Amino acid sequence: MQDIDIKKIIEEDEYLVERQDPTQSERELFLKEAGFACCLCGKDLRNHSDEKQTRLYEIAHIYPNRPTKEQYVELNGVERLGINSETFENKIALCRDCHKIQDHHTKREEYIKLLNIKKRYLTKTRLLESTFSLGLEKEIAYIVEKIINIDEDKFVSLSEEPVKLTRKFLPKEYLLKSSIQGYVMDYYTYIRELFKSIDGKNDFQFEILCLQIKACYKKMSKISSNKEDVFNSIVDWIKKQTGSESEDACRVVVAFFVQNCEVFDEITE
Repeated sequence: MQDIDIKKIIEEDEYLVERQDPTQSERELFLKEAGFACCLCGKDLRNHSDEKQTRLYEIAHIYPNRPTKEQYVELNGVERLGINSETFENKIALCRDCHKIQDHHTKREEYIKLLNIKKRYLTKTRLLESTFSLGLEKEIAYIVEKIINIDEDKFVSLSEEPVKLTRKFLPKEYLLKSSIQGYVMDYYTYIRELFKSIDGKNDFQFEILCLQIKACYKKMSKISSNKEDVFNSIVDWIKKQTGSESEDACRVVVAFFVQNCEVFDEITE
């Protein structure tokens, strides 16, 4: 291909998007998945000095965000991770020295090596999450069992309690919000089936429980217009009433009511 053709192809490549600096939350995730060590040379990526901390690492693109013509030709036809160059899958934590070499002297074999390392990281993370979810399902079942036995007057007290005005989600912490949205997608059917299996037994009526939750929300929303504050308050309340030690499981259950009662639609956006 002629140089002019390659330049045009690069410009029109939809995988290559505008560079986005990682947030602090993302940086911590990159370090954690790497075990706080550079995967290419083994250097410790943490600064243990008591002095003003300087980052010993950089977040590198596996496939170049803005490849040169030479890099683009060298990497022609290789596998790419993620939907574009700025997704989590296409980035990895490296020490400054390795990043410099990798960034400016990208060879096909070096790229494939780094790509395979990232794929192992992603697989390990998915395995850990699947193991975690097994324990979470048991905790969710425990909460469902407990929540159906909460006295009606307890719901009244919930709606009258002052809403905590502490925000647990900062604007940049969208990954945490996304994880809650993921819980909704992963566990909605599971929780719905749990409730269906006990609906009508021992005088329990699922629809009445939904109405109680909905009524509490409406009353609490008069105290605070911040729906995240209301969401977090109900999470804290359910955790207290059921005696659950898992805040994640409580969030999943509340997120279920967010979807099912159709009153919290904007909370997890």
